[in-house]
Amino acid sequence: MIVASGFIETNEIEDVEGVVSELKTRGVDVNEIKDEKIVFLIERDSTSEIKKSLDSLKDIDGVRNVYLAYYSIDGSDEVVANYLQVG
Repeated sequence: MIVASGFIETNEIEDVEGVVSELKTRGVDVNEIKDEKIVFLIERDSTSEIKKSLDSLKDIDGVRNVYLAYYSIDGSDEVVANYLQVG
């Protein structure tokens, strides 16, 4: 599982509700909302799916900017699982 997290800045406070609704429709978790900023978490099975999801966020009506704060490395789940099995 690949994970990406960040926040979205909306054009106006009035846009927040519509953007959050669209994020949920797209399977994006909304972790926090403060003023015009929406913290999000995306989980997908591949880096290409994450990239596609991230690229599409800027096209949501009412979105001014998308900021990426965290992006997991492809294959990191296997590394952690192998580490836990060894220990």
